[in-house]
Amino acid sequence: MHTEIFEITAHGEIKMELNSNGSNTNLYLKRLNSFTSDIQYKFTAISLFSGGGGLDLGVNLAGFKSLFVSDLIPTYVDTIKQNLPHVKTYTKDATELTAEEILQLSGATDVDLMVAGPPCQSFSILGQRKALEDPRGKLTIKYFKLIAGVKPKAFIFENVPGILTVNKGQDFKDLFEFAKETTGYTLFKTRLNAMQFGIPQSRERVFIVGFHPDLKIDSFSFPEVPTGAFSEELTASTPSKYALENVNGLPNHDIRIHGERVRSRYEKILPGERDRIDHTDRIDPERPSGTVLVGSSAGGGRPHIHPYEPRVITVREAARLQSFPDWYKFSGSSTEQYRQVGNAVPPLMAYELAMKIREALEG
Repeated sequence: MHTEIFEITAHGEIKMELNSNGSNTNLYLKRLNSFTSDIQYKFTAISLFSGGGGLDLGVNLAGFKSLFVSDLIPTYVDTIKQNLPHVKTYTKDATELTAEEILQLSGATDVDLMVAGPPCQSFSILGQRKALEDPRGKLTIKYFKLIAGVKPKAFIFENVPGILTVNKGQDFKDLFEFAKETTGYTLFKTRLNAMQFGIPQSRERVFIVGFHPDLKIDSFSFPEVPTGAFSEELTASTPSKYALENVNGLPNHDIRIHGERVRSRYEKILPGERDRIDHTDRIDPERPSGTVLVGSSAGGGRPHIHPYEPRVITVREAARLQSFPDWYKFSGSSTEQYRQVGNAVPPLMAYELAMKIREALEG
């Protein structure tokens, strides 16, 4: 039996949980920060629509070295570059890219893995759901055409679960068939939740994984549970409080100062409840958080309310909920940082998926 000890400082910092012997029992943070920037690479990767690098970080941690990343927003690729300095970056319109340019810019002649999460607003339940009629939806089509040209050994396509229900599911069926016909790859699809991997956040994503037909991979199993360091005791209900411990002094931990009216309102909201004014959820510290949102200077989704302090969570706290290790730093303004974190694939979910792909490639 152990005793939980949580001390909340005047600044809202949650100090480390200790057991009766004085040892750290926060396995989530132990696991998270066991993933260091000292990565041993075996394979290569190329990334499009890279955002702030959640998907890239995950596949890099699994041993796939990102040679090339692309995003229209320079700040986002700056973030990836400062954390994964070996990458070549591209910030022009991806619709103008050709397979030949990708290979030339990356310096690669043979690519093991190609990854992308094309802009998902046209599929999201928070968006207008016009799907493939939206120019952003057409970027998905572009991605599969580039796969056909680059011919990586495997690829990952990621999107929001809303893509499964647009036009009663017909759009996703059409997209899946288009991907199959365009690439000729053997395809597998699934829906994963970050909670499955001990990440203290409920966040669902849809994945399509494809393998080059020459590999003759007829079966492939998606990850179901966390693996590796400190994974044995993690569960699908890791409390969000574990992500919020000991954040003072970390990069991107700038506490937003609210006015007295907002603070007073937030103080009255119970954990797990929603503020009726700005529709912001207050984190229940004993449960995984809801999906981390992007934050917006123009309204829309905002960061969650801290469970113990009358304020929204910081970029670093949001990054912890998303499973970014503490050494991973975000560039740009506060809004740009929140958006990079909120739009990201949780890196440790991407890591588990990439490890399964690695197993398949290693045969």
